[in-house]
Amino acid sequence: MDGIRHVALGCCVISTVAGMIRVFWPENTFAPVINAVLALYIVTAGLQMLRTTDWPGLTAQLYRLADVTVQRNDYTDYGQDLTRSVSVDAVRTVMQQAGIEAAVMMRGGVCRVELVRESDRDQAQALLAASCGDLPWEISGGGKTP
Repeated sequence: MDGIRHVALGCCVISTVAGMIRVFWPENTFAPVINAVLALYIVTAGLQMLRTTDWPGLTAQLYRLADVTVQRNDYTDYGQDLTRSVSVDAVRTVMQQAGIEAAVMMRGGVCRVELVRESDRDQAQALLAASCGDLPWEISGGGKTP
C-alpha cells in the first residue's frame, strides 16, 4: 500500500508544482522557455519517482488486494419467492381463462386455490394437475353452488 501512496503522492506533487509555476509566472516572451523547463521538471520528477518505487512490493500489494474475497449475497431465496409469485400469477390466469372463479395465493410454499363454486372443483383439479408441474398445490375450500 505504501508503494501506491508513493506513486500517488509523486503525481500530485509534480502536478501541483508545475501548475503553481505556470500560474505565477508572468506572461512574456519567455513562455516557450518556461514550458520547456516545466516539461523537463515533470519528466525528471516522474523518472525519479519511477526509479525509487518498489515495483515488486507494489505488484505484490495489488495481487493481495485482488485476492480479497468478495462477499456475495445469496439471492436464491429471493429467486424462489419470485418464481413462486410468477407461478401463482400464471395459475390465476389459467383459472380465469377456464372461467373458474377462484382466489389463488401462495402460503407456506404451496399454491392454494380457493374456489368460489364447489362445482368447479373437478375442472380446477384437472387444470392444476396439467399446469402446475413441480409446484405444490392444494384446493382449499369451495363455496356453495349458487
